[in-house]
Order: sequence, then C-alpha cells, then structure tokens
Amino acid sequence: MVGYLRILCGCAALCISIIAGAVTPDVDDFTIWTVCPDTIAVADTVNEQQHELILGPSVIDPATMHAFVAEHNPDFPLEIAEAFYRLGALYGIRGDVALCQSIIETGWFLFGGGTAVTPDQHNYCGMGVTSLGVKGSCFDTVDDGVRAQLQHIYAYATRQPLPEGETLIDPRFSLVNRGVATTWHDLSNRWAMNPDYGRHILDIYARLVEFSLSR
Repeated sequence: MVGYLRILCGCAALCISIIAGAVTPDVDDFTIWTVCPDTIAVADTVNEQQHELILGPSVIDPATMHAFVAEHNPDFPLEIAEAFYRLGALYGIRGDVALCQSIIETGWFLFGGGTAVTPDQHNYCGMGVTSLGVKGSCFDTVDDGVRAQLQHIYAYATRQPLPEGETLIDPRFSLVNRGVATTWHDLSNRWAMNPDYGRHILDIYARLVEFSLSR
C-alpha cells in the first residue's frame, strides 16, 4: 500500500511524498521534499496520459510560455522562455515541457518558500540542492542554466552523445543511469523521490496548453 500527500511549492520541487515501502533512488537524486507557505495545488484530473515522451519538438512558442509564467510572476524574463525553446530544439527535447518542470522546481521562478537558491544562480531545476538551505549549482548565464538542465534531462532520456559542438556543463551528468527515462513519467522516483513527479510536470503543461488555446 502506497500513500502519499502531493503538494507543489515554491522551492526546488518542494513536496511531501510519504511512501510506505522501500524505493531505491538513482545516485543522482537531489530533490528535497518539504512544505512551503506558497503551496500550489495541482488538480488530480488534469492530463492523465501516461506516455509523454521527453524527446520531441516544442509545441508552445516562447512568447506564450513567457506570458503563462508572467501571470504568476510579472518579473519573469522572456530570455528564459526563449532559451528553453531554442536549446530544447538543439537537444531534441520538449523545451516547453522542461519549462514546466522548472516552474515546479522554482515556484514560478520566484525562488520562494525558504529555498537558498537565488535567481542569479540561473539554477532552474534544483541542481545540487540536496537539502533545504543548500544553494546548489551556479551557472554564469541564463543559457548555461537552461543548458545544464536540458543536459541532465538528456542524460536520462537517451544514451546518445551530446549534440555536436556542445560542451558538458551539467555537473551531475555522470551520476545518471543513462537512457532509463524516455517519458516525463519516468522521471518520477528518479529526478525526484515522488511517484507523481512526472505527472505534476504534465499537469502544469496541460495548464500551459489550455492557456495557449485561450489566447
């Protein structure tokens, strides 16, 4: 019997996952699970598809991604949305869905809820944050922060080498059991010790799609 309480909040994938039974994480696991004041409730009924592939083209354009996040964070830079779209295409990864992962990890890029990560670190996925209060990895630019996140996703999704001309900047790339997660659902209990982590990402993406259709 597995019981869980799912709460998304404004820290690096800040949730509670109470699991009865042993789960063995990847060596790479760096997500923390706790409760924050700015909790975001996610409807259980949104997007029940179970096989959403990580690799593929983005569907949502950068301007729409920016507008979606800006409804929750008016100071959200367009540059970040553009980087997810552009670098996602370079790595063959759904950059629009990866942005939704970052929404969960950063709390709409507000970096609230007690996290030690700050916007100037350009760390959009909680990389290196092993416990609350740990600042984690730092990257020099928006592009490098997005690139490191996408490289980490790439490590999970495929065993192929990095795209030609790309330099490895993900400090935890070698810790991943490569190619074990071809869908966003497969990141559950891997990227984060939460059995519903992938579905939470796709729940946010479903809201992004709905937002796009309403424009």
